[in-house]
Amino acid sequence: VPDLPELAAARDRNIPIVAWQDLIGELMGEASGQRIAVAGTHGKSTVTALLGHLLTHAGADPTVFVGALVSDWQASVRSGRGEVFVVEADEYAGNFLPYHPSLTVLTTIEMDHPDVFADETAVVDMFERFVRGMSGDEPRLAIPTADPGTARLVARLADWHGRMLPYGPGSDVDAQDVALGPDGMRFALAGHQFNAPLYGAHNVLNATAALVTARELGIDLGGLVEPMATFRGVARRLELIADTAGVLVFDDYAHHPTEVRAALSGARQRVGRRRLWAVIEPHTHARTRTMFDEYALAFDQADEVVVADVFAARDSDTSSPSPEDLADAIERTSAVPALATGSVEETAAYVADHLVAGDAVVTLGIGGSYRIARSIADALALRPRTD
Repeated sequence: VPDLPELAAARDRNIPIVAWQDLIGELMGEASGQRIAVAGTHGKSTVTALLGHLLTHAGADPTVFVGALVSDWQASVRSGRGEVFVVEADEYAGNFLPYHPSLTVLTTIEMDHPDVFADETAVVDMFERFVRGMSGDEPRLAIPTADPGTARLVARLADWHGRMLPYGPGSDVDAQDVALGPDGMRFALAGHQFNAPLYGAHNVLNATAALVTARELGIDLGGLVEPMATFRGVARRLELIADTAGVLVFDDYAHHPTEVRAALSGARQRVGRRRLWAVIEPHTHARTRTMFDEYALAFDQADEVVVADVFAARDSDTSSPSPEDLADAIERTSAVPALATGSVEETAAYVADHLVAGDAVVTLGIGGSYRIARSIADALALRPRTD
């Protein structure tokens, strides 16, 4: 925001202005120990926060930068005195290029941010540029072996001088005996049994990524069983906003079709047979237009779908299909009732009016969707008690 008062005051006083990515890059460069980046299209915040949580309980006292509020810290940054520096590394417009980690954890690579990337090849190009900019004589790259986008990157790195750390299905570091239930997930890894209050199969892979990284740092996984069970997650990742009037209200940051599918799968795991409402505020016209068909397929775990107006961040072209078009495509493709309801305020009012005791609702998106969840919760709290 060019006219932000703080920026104007800094200019008036000739105070240097540094982009936050460059500042974190400088801090990472000054770190004397392990410099770790968590990168990928999905799951970065959860893996970064979980890794920070595990390292903290293991006594490493790390410094951690997360792109979301971490429940246990009530902050997105943890300032530590140890020799481990961990940062969530965002690929958007090359935001992560100032970082030069010695160890990178990749989660997934998939087409996203169509306002800055023309196609998946451009996305992979950016990740390759990042990996080749890693520091150290033998940088390490933790890779999910079953992810097609990551496989495309690995195929380009035959001449790379670093070391790969495969994890997930098809590797020697793969979760076994996975059980997903209403209280969370359970799995075995490297001879240890882990439990975590996390939901969805995607979070088993996220937990595996954090554990393989901790093990690479020399931490005994047996000592991480207890802290894994106490991880409370990050804000807006299937976050329970309210349990009121017999209705569960959740909020989730999911905005990419893959994330929507994963969030709803986790929600279904958590709420069981309750009627599940999915309320999405599509984020950017560019993403809605580019991924329209994928969105139509992402809602099969829901019983009711509500589509709010598109949140037009950074959009110069607002010619994407309308919310009504998206609702119609979801209903036709996924056989789930879907309706476009207008603004954030109109959407919250509609959903609150139609919820009944025993329902669950999850709001999805980046822009103003969290306000929908809060407004629904407030409306439900005003209902007269029936007991």
